Amino acid sequence: MSDEAYLVGRTKAPLRSPFKGQDQVFAADRLDGQTISGADFAHCTFANVSFKEVKLDGSHFTNCTFIGCYFRRTKLSNSSFQASKFLSCDFPKATIQRCDFSSAKFSDCYVPFAEMEHSLPSQPNLREALARNLTIETDKLGLPGERRLYRMAELKAREQHLLAAVMARSAWYKAHFDPLARLGAASRLVGSYVNKLLWGYGERISVLLRNFAVAGLLLFPALFYTLREQLASTPGGTVDLKDVVYFSLANIVPTGIQSNIKAVGALAQFLTTVESLFGVVTAGLLATYIFRWSLHK
Repeated sequence: MSDEAYLVGRTKAPLRSPFKGQDQVFAADRLDGQTISGADFAHCTFANVSFKEVKLDGSHFTNCTFIGCYFRRTKLSNSSFQASKFLSCDFPKATIQRCDFSSAKFSDCYVPFAEMEHSLPSQPNLREALARNLTIETDKLGLPGERRLYRMAELKAREQHLLAAVMARSAWYKAHFDPLARLGAASRLVGSYVNKLLWGYGERISVLLRNFAVAGLLLFPALFYTLREQLASTPGGTVDLKDVVYFSLANIVPTGIQSNIKAVGALAQFLTTVESLFGVVTAGLLATYIFRWSLHK
């Protein structure tokens, strides 16, 4: 949508005390250094307005749009920006305390996670939506550190939302999730927990490498050793612990390692397939992580 769409049907007005308005446009104005308390705007557009070093407290902005606004060293406290939009704004060294950004959206801009963290909506589904929005925007802006923080907040909120749905913790969840929907939420929640445990959502390389090492060097070798009678050595002879470790590595590493051990029993063959799939998925996630990291270097 073009920025001009947010100007249609709104009357241009000066941005002055008592800082209240509805269906108005405030453009090319400066409020630098002012202290504003109790402002109340609804369905208004703020275009190219400087809020530099403004102290904004106890104010309400409902379904307002901020286009190209400047919030350097702005202190926002105890204020609400419900359903508001921030388009191509700047927030260098802004401070945000106890604010409400429910259903707000950001485009071509972001607020540092350290400032936004405690002002994300308390409702899990709304917190997930805003964190996802800021995950996308920080990724577009080439900020991998901020992106990861918002991504983890998004995933945590999503799990809280699904858990609340499964437990029917409020009247809203009871009304929006019937027994079948709750079962679907439970399935997605379990999948998310498994993703977190095995692959760290594909966001934590330490989890990927740790689980890869544990699976390839400890877990699967232990399982294969207990089933060594279902393994056959090509030259013949017994299968010892060193053989099953090497066999496990040959399975879990997608290519490059050959083993003289072959699974001949049904259970051993099944475990071999599972380990190979685990290795392929882990390698794919690792490659994706490295590729994403390289894009921002």
